[in-house]
Amino acid sequence: MGSLHQHDVPVLVCGAGPVGLITALKLAHHGIRCMLIERNFETTKWPKMDITNVRSMELLRTLNLTEELKEIGMITSVPPNYSLDVIFSTGLGNGGEKIATWDLPSPDAWRERIRTQNDGSMPRESYLRCSQVLFEAWLKPICQKNPLIQTHFGYKFEELKEEDDFVISTLTDLESSKKILVKSKYVVACDGAGSRVRKSTGLKITGGPVPISQYLVHFKSRDLTRLQSQGQFWHIFFTGGGAIISQDEDEIWTVHLPLPLEEDTDKIDPYEVVYKLLGSNTGRFPIKIDEILVKSVWRPNLVVADEYRTKKGRVFLCGDSAHQNIPTGGYGMNMGVGDSYDIGWKLAAVLRGFGGEHLLDSYEYERRPVALRNVERSGQHQSVHWEYCNWVQQEGSKTVLSQGQDGKELKNKIKDWVEKRDGENKDHGIEMGYRHTGSPIVLVNPGEREPEWNVRDYVPSTWPGNRAPHVFLNDGKTSIFDLYGPDYTIVDFTASGTGSAAFFEASERLRIPVKVVHLPTEDHVCEVWGRKLVLIRPDGFVAWRGLPGKEEVCPNNKQIDEILLVAVGQHCVPDYSKAQYVGEKSSQTTSYHEVKTAPFTATVGNVMQDMGSIQKMAAFQT
Repeated sequence: MGSLHQHDVPVLVCGAGPVGLITALKLAHHGIRCMLIERNFETTKWPKMDITNVRSMELLRTLNLTEELKEIGMITSVPPNYSLDVIFSTGLGNGGEKIATWDLPSPDAWRERIRTQNDGSMPRESYLRCSQVLFEAWLKPICQKNPLIQTHFGYKFEELKEEDDFVISTLTDLESSKKILVKSKYVVACDGAGSRVRKSTGLKITGGPVPISQYLVHFKSRDLTRLQSQGQFWHIFFTGGGAIISQDEDEIWTVHLPLPLEEDTDKIDPYEVVYKLLGSNTGRFPIKIDEILVKSVWRPNLVVADEYRTKKGRVFLCGDSAHQNIPTGGYGMNMGVGDSYDIGWKLAAVLRGFGGEHLLDSYEYERRPVALRNVERSGQHQSVHWEYCNWVQQEGSKTVLSQGQDGKELKNKIKDWVEKRDGENKDHGIEMGYRHTGSPIVLVNPGEREPEWNVRDYVPSTWPGNRAPHVFLNDGKTSIFDLYGPDYTIVDFTASGTGSAAFFEASERLRIPVKVVHLPTEDHVCEVWGRKLVLIRPDGFVAWRGLPGKEEVCPNNKQIDEILLVAVGQHCVPDYSKAQYVGEKSSQTTSYHEVKTAPFTATVGNVMQDMGSIQKMAAFQT
């Protein structure tokens, strides 16, 4: 060991995709040093993400990153005035036609809606189209310039040994082939679907691949007359299967063509893949392709880890190492952003001395149910596409292209089907309405009834475990979110402010960082929030709220101490092992420990498998 290069850091973050980069930045945001390693020397060339959703944008805002990201998106990706319309088409060739459209507003239109609809139901930020290729390339130098982040690209994780108080990780410097030892208090696995960290810990996953493969071609073409012959689009889903994605509304495109598993993909011409997909039921539709950037076969997976934390508690799974889902819905990377932000602030609180062990327990209790629900939902979104493709396959291309009665009936059936099932990228209950119900660090007043929940809409509420609503103050410009502190925040709408003063006194005595936000004249915000005293966590979720009533009854000093100690995980909610997981319907709740072992059911092919033995996996999946 003496001859090896050694490091000693509080946290080792393995993997520098979006999840690892944001984990490192969140730790640094709270003053915590970390080492960030990545086996690749450069950022990704794979188009694995094309939308940063509203919740991810809210989280990035707290790191002061959204304005710069908007600039990156506007200059190098997609201007904010472009819509995100999704077209359903029989093909771009002769006889092909647009059957239906999902109308998704532009970011500019979203921002106007956010400005005018100040009822708490809106996000603070609009979504943003930006490829992961650009996203990673933008975040990498930000991390490299941060003095608290020791960044190493070309470092490969080999194995780890976890002790009670620390972890020893063995790495390889791929440039020099030298072995490196890193001693850290914690390790966060952000190293993707084929996570070497997860395999080293022995943590298991449930799920597997769907029974098809996809051929991906990422290419450049300025043949807009042919590509956009049915109108400007973000996605086109074809009735013959597969889709094309516009990455920049100019020259960069990605196609995904479904293939049977038995097909010999080594003999496939990627140009012909593009032509076949675009023509769909109309037959081969050639366009002028200027350059093929990357191509690969890949397998969609529906996977969730059985546990997110090792038994000794020093290693955590994050992002694709913890869950994988079909791209439909855009939940994958965006879930990873939520994971990284969550583990970042919780580890920081523990390392700064005021966070307790239950705070780290809460990471799995809060984030794994989100993954289970979102993976299930992505499978449901995908099944919408499989269904109409099956109809067309059964009836034949001739029928769907026909202008006769049979053709019209089939196309109307598809139109009706997809227009009634347009939740993909519209399910804001999924994106920002998830609740950490039953978490060990969330206190609910006895007897209070949980608000209704639905997949489509965010229901504004300060129910503990819920994301507190965004509302603009009386000035029409300042969001309540903008007043939060970097750690905990007590928001007080009473005239006297005695409640928040009592919380602040307790926080000083207990050495827990709490910012006081006293808003005695903000009646509209108070009305939307529904309580006059609310404790907000660093992630904007509600840790506790007071009882309803015109005159808020302030807890006594002993109660305030307990509220704060539970919120930071030094104490925990009694019987939190009976935590409730809110499913598709708010009335359907099951205990968390039942959910821990329950597989998802939305898509055929979810079986227990060794991910290492699965064939036709892309480089970005290993």
